[in-house]
Amino acid sequence: MYLSVIFILTIVIPFLVMPKHIRIGILPPYRVVLLSMMGICTMAAVILMIASFSGQGVYAQLLEAAEIASDQMSSNPALVEAFGAGGISEAEMSKFLMQMYSKSFLLVPSGILFMGAITSYIAYIILSRIMSKNGEVKKMPKYREFTFPHGTAMAVMVMYLIGWIMLDSEAKMGEIIYANFSTIFDLVFVLQAIAVVFMFFHFKKVPQVVSVIACACMCVSSFGKTFMVLLGMADMFFGLRARMGSRPSGR
Repeated sequence: MYLSVIFILTIVIPFLVMPKHIRIGILPPYRVVLLSMMGICTMAAVILMIASFSGQGVYAQLLEAAEIASDQMSSNPALVEAFGAGGISEAEMSKFLMQMYSKSFLLVPSGILFMGAITSYIAYIILSRIMSKNGEVKKMPKYREFTFPHGTAMAVMVMYLIGWIMLDSEAKMGEIIYANFSTIFDLVFVLQAIAVVFMFFHFKKVPQVVSVIACACMCVSSFGKTFMVLLGMADMFFGLRARMGSRPSGR
């Protein structure tokens, strides 16, 4: 129930928050998207706290539902075969599925953040096109010009360090914090790196679809993702795109 409310509001909030800023036109488009994301995260945090205060928290509810689903799936021969686990018992299969569910549920907060970023980005494009019919508004720049605000790199590094310290506490909350902070750490630098790749292919006059495929292929492998994280860090600290002759416009 609570996650359904968060999902709906994640789609609705950008269309409520951004029109005013788009109309005024003082802030850059990516800054307006960031404000929308902050509104979504604040809303999600309030709803999660309400769920916790009202009784069983969202995480506990998800684990309860996962336990039921794991028991049902472990007795389904087709699913067991699909996982290549034909030689293990139902109890072992159920435990394996619960571990998978538990790890994925840890990432609910960062998942909300990621979804908020996507919906806000798309909403800005839709709103700017609609509102441009009644006057001039700032259009969303090409993604190759995107960059995070100053200080983002240091902020996510501090977050990662805090998460790593919390992980040593061996508390469940520490595991949740580390999982989400490390995911946000990777996501920030990968998004920055994608903009670098787009810009590089743009200068080489390579079709954009090629850059999209290249980024997708890099992000699905552990080595590729590590390279993208390092590439994003290099762009933030050393201005790779500035050396290419571009001026990222995300601030």
